[in-house]
Amino acid sequence: MSEFDFDLDHLDFDGAEKNTAQKQLAADQLAAEQAAMQDDESDDCAGGACKI
Repeated sequence: MSEFDFDLDHLDFDGAEKNTAQKQLAADQLAAEQAAMQDDESDDCAGGACKI
């Protein structure tokens, strides 16, 4: 066996794919919640500079 022969049989690709999908879903939900919170702040201030 050379140094470039890898044994990939012990890796759980299906489990890793499910974990990644769950993490992505959680990140998407958090981003949606943060975007909704930003939309609620309608005080005519853009980028921290309020209109006078």
